[in-house]
Amino acid sequence: MTPNTTTNKYIYTKIVSEMASIFCCFRGCASFLDLGFATPAVPIKKQPLIALDQQQIGQEVVLVKDGSRICGTGGALGNSAIMQDKAYFEVRLQQSGIWGIGLGSEKADLNTVPMGSDADSWVLCSDGYLRHNKEEMHHIAQLPQEGDTIGVSYNHIELNFYLNGQKLDCPFTNVRGQVYPAIYVDDGAVLDVVFDNFVHDPPPGFDKIMLEQSLLET
Repeated sequence: MTPNTTTNKYIYTKIVSEMASIFCCFRGCASFLDLGFATPAVPIKKQPLIALDQQQIGQEVVLVKDGSRICGTGGALGNSAIMQDKAYFEVRLQQSGIWGIGLGSEKADLNTVPMGSDADSWVLCSDGYLRHNKEEMHHIAQLPQEGDTIGVSYNHIELNFYLNGQKLDCPFTNVRGQVYPAIYVDDGAVLDVVFDNFVHDPPPGFDKIMLEQSLLET
């Protein structure tokens, strides 16, 4: 091999190496500067959560903690109707006062306390009465206290309540139509609504409320 051939081979190898380095550098810069060479990141769609609905509350109701805590005066509905066969949720009594827990339709009066004064709400009230359409349907002897957890189950036949995991055996059997979780507060009551990660296991066959398909597609 002649000296000229060796020199030419060295120059060619050097040029190829330099071009490769320049290309790698350019590709890295292009990725950093988003010049079209990098694969665009695919946005992750955030899953909607079950919570109390800011659009379905009384005029003097305050919702905090992403719609999981209610205070003020009046009622609120959940942001998803109960469509599944067997649904369960819980409410934790953070601060006592006047309150009620149960189900209501979109027509329920959310500005009147107590709820259960119309044909569109079915609630267990803080005084132990179960009220619907101005009627007192049942009364429980053991009243919930601060720190207690009240469970609610609904299977489109019975609406049942549980106190710290124990069934109260005083069901509503006249719930009709499309209904939502319903909560009302007054006189300083503060309630936390829990739609997942329950303190107590749901009754057999019951599960957390599932979102309507229409909400999942938005």
